[in-house]
Amino acid sequence: MFKKFVSVVLLLVGLSFASPQDLIGKEFVDFYGKDESGKVVKASDYVGKGKPAVIVYWAIGDVDTYKVLPKINQLYKKYKDKVIFIAPLLSVSNPKEIKEAKKFIPIDMPVWLAGSDSIKGYSIEKVDVPYLVFIDKNGNIVDVMTTARDIKKIEENIKKLL
Repeated sequence: MFKKFVSVVLLLVGLSFASPQDLIGKEFVDFYGKDESGKVVKASDYVGKGKPAVIVYWAIGDVDTYKVLPKINQLYKKYKDKVIFIAPLLSVSNPKEIKEAKKFIPIDMPVWLAGSDSIKGYSIEKVDVPYLVFIDKNGNIVDVMTTARDIKKIEENIKKLL
């Protein structure tokens, strides 16, 4: 009995320190959030429905993220007819704060307030942002980019989804 208990504890500890790269090849982790109108939304209502997706996690106050989000937004404009984009905000926030942030950051992507299940499911820390998850049309994760700043690499990953 003790050996089983130790094995379970070690497994759980190992999973809690999983690398984002360990997610590649697995089904996307479903999560809930609130959209900009305050409506509760679920990723599985959009992702894995025959169209690839890019999940762009970001945080208010990260200066480098503010520099790269407008460039990611340009990719959204370019590919939005072929790829689903969702931009969950990683903070305890409200729709009013999103409106304020959008005054400083040109972002047209649908912004969600991310729930803790999303943050835990993808092992995200605020220092990882922007944190991008590339998901194929079947709902499988094909790549994860943490602290994503390389727009060329981001676009390459989007093209691989098509």
